[in-house]
Amino acid sequence: MRIAILLATLVATTVSAIAGAISVTSPDHAQTFAYGEMIWRQLDFEGTRGALVARITFTNQPYSNSEEPRRDESFDFRFPGIHFDRARQVFFARARHGELIPVARFRSNPACGWIDLAAGAKIHLLKASGRVTAVLTATDYPRTGMRWIETDDNYSLQNFLPVIFGKLGAWPGN
Repeated sequence: MRIAILLATLVATTVSAIAGAISVTSPDHAQTFAYGEMIWRQLDFEGTRGALVARITFTNQPYSNSEEPRRDESFDFRFPGIHFDRARQVFFARARHGELIPVARFRSNPACGWIDLAAGAKIHLLKASGRVTAVLTATDYPRTGMRWIETDDNYSLQNFLPVIFGKLGAWPGN
C-alpha cells in the first residue's frame, strides 16, 4: 500500500518541474471487499468543516451469488488543506511554491448543483486487501484520461485495463 501511495505522489510531483502539482492523501481509510469494485462516487462540500469530501460506494457485486448476496458499502474520504473560493465557486490547493491549483468546482450553484473534478485533478483509490486509501492529485494544466482511478493490490484485469487504455488515450469517456 505504501508503494502505491508513493507512486501516486511521485506521478503528481514529477510534473512539478513543468507546472505546479499537489498530492493530498485523505486521513480517512476504509475497509471494504477485497475483490469488490466502486459503483458510485460523488464529491461533496462539508460547509461546517470547510472540507472537500469524496463519497464512494463499493460493492461485492462481481462475486455475489445466492450464497453471498450483494452488499454495498459507502465511505467518506476528506481532503484536508483544500480551500473553497466562494466568489469563483472553485476548490483550490496550495502547491509547494504558493501557487493555487484548482482541484474541483461547483457546477450550477452551491444550493442545487454538483461538484466535479477540475481538468488537472484525479482521485486515486488504492486498495490493499480491501483497505482503501484515497489520494487527490492535481496539476495546474489539464490532464487526459480517467479522473477516478481504482487500483487493487491483485493482478486482475480491472487493474491492467486503465494502465493500457489510459496510456493510449482510448479509454471510453475521454
